[in-house]
Amino acid sequence: MKLDRKDWEWVLTCFGTAVGAGILFLPIRAGLGGIWPTLILTAIIFPVTYVAHRGITRVVASCSKATDIVGAVEHDLGRNVGFATSVLYFLSIITICVGYATGITNIVSSFLTNQMGVSEVSRPVLTFVLLVGLTSVILAGEKIMVRVTSIITFPLIILLALLSLYMIPHWNSAVITAPTTGGDVMKNLLLLFPVLVFAMNFSPVCSTLGASYRAKYPVEEAVKRTDGIIKWTSLILLVFVMFFVVSMLLTTTPAMLAEAQAKNVDILTVLSLAVDQPFLKYVIPLIAFLAIASSYFGHFVGTREGLVGIITRLMTWKNPADEANLDKQRINRVVTVLMMVGLWFLAVYNPPILKIIGALSAPIIAIYAYLMPVMLMKRVPRLTIYRSSFASFVFVMGLVGIAGDFVGSYL
Repeated sequence: MKLDRKDWEWVLTCFGTAVGAGILFLPIRAGLGGIWPTLILTAIIFPVTYVAHRGITRVVASCSKATDIVGAVEHDLGRNVGFATSVLYFLSIITICVGYATGITNIVSSFLTNQMGVSEVSRPVLTFVLLVGLTSVILAGEKIMVRVTSIITFPLIILLALLSLYMIPHWNSAVITAPTTGGDVMKNLLLLFPVLVFAMNFSPVCSTLGASYRAKYPVEEAVKRTDGIIKWTSLILLVFVMFFVVSMLLTTTPAMLAEAQAKNVDILTVLSLAVDQPFLKYVIPLIAFLAIASSYFGHFVGTREGLVGIITRLMTWKNPADEANLDKQRINRVVTVLMMVGLWFLAVYNPPILKIIGALSAPIIAIYAYLMPVMLMKRVPRLTIYRSSFASFVFVMGLVGIAGDFVGSYL
């Protein structure tokens, strides 16, 4: 089916959802493992990403009523399974927020220390100021947040693409000539895949996409259009993300990437300290800041909505009709404060971001996007027509996404 203008707007929305902290930390994990794991996963990640995310939108878009993923699962399998899905969705996003809060603190801290010459930066104060500033945009209202995000996202994508091209003359062969063995390749495939799952993930918006098209079109057309949107998003992401990764790998060296992991910073922060051009020393950290800030907005809102939904569901478990009497605004305020305090505490602690991505975020994303749709299509009668032989491979890769970091760390 040929996509129209509205469909392409959704492609850009899905694409913008995926471009964030993942793409900034993926080159570090990829470079630490050598070039071969990166090339191998590049060959398979498009169909895996496409089928996994398509599964979520098909579950929603083929439902007999317009609803989100939780509503669709609850419609087919009951209230308990629907609630479990809402908890899984919440967990898949909250860990990402932790990584974003930590990452943006480290970016600004490095910039102040190295570029601006500030000798001492209080991490608790800096983290508090950044989180309050970013969350204030969200509290200003949905229109303001969407406007700010749209202003950031599209220039950001262009800047990342231009930076990838600009670095071509600075490419070197250090990562290609780095010695490796078959055992190293297998180990680093397992360690890299979860981070790649994270970097290519736009599942948080898939439920909204499916619900939007189901409300507008009959089932068959809604499924076809969302399939097309997912296909083009996955293809554009493949080209954009992997070219950026390869460009960054060939620009840096394994020693620089190892240092980045030790300092818990992203690839652009490392690059800003290595380039000779004064202009780039200031522009590159700005790009990194915008990349994480743009994704922080959407993921914070999604996390808050998910937690509010869980709380209200628990408060009205025995009598769902009581939900209309709850003070949703008060619950929203309390949840916002709790999230701010939790994110501040964890970001000050400075947990390793690659470990958060590989051991926490990616496994939950794999359960939600890779395993759950496949299992639903086997169990729910209306979804059996969407079963495919390739879905079994996606299920297996989901298991790799869950266990990859753990197994790879002990090989």
